[in-house]
Amino acid sequence: MISAINSATKSFCTDIIGLETKQAKYPEKNFYGAAIAPFENKAETQWYLLFKKDTLNEFSKALLFEDNLNEDDLDDLVKEVANMIVGSAKVILEEENSNLTYKLSTPDFLGHVPNVELLKLEEFLLYKIKNRTFVVGRT
Repeated sequence: MISAINSATKSFCTDIIGLETKQAKYPEKNFYGAAIAPFENKAETQWYLLFKKDTLNEFSKALLFEDNLNEDDLDDLVKEVANMIVGSAKVILEEENSNLTYKLSTPDFLGHVPNVELLKLEEFLLYKIKNRTFVVGRT
């Protein structure tokens, strides 16, 4: 699953947003996040997507042609980004494993997440866009 998430995240950033991702070494603090649960043959995993506000504003410029979002707009945007990334990963997995069944939950807005360590992620990927770190990981 993590390989599909990685491919979907990079594709979202470069193909949809038009921004190059780099691998980050350390997670920063003070993110806005969403949680989404993909199911593989009814087995659920929980994925978290955590973005800096500046990164979400970059996404907003590309998708909505606006930036400087208020809290309600951040809520909608981070859930939509989670849905796009994990939804794309689901499609990748369905193509690779046609014998398995995949579904997605509706994303939940986590609001402000002061520190990634609070989520106790089992595995995660760290990315950097325009010198801002974001995290995609699972528990």
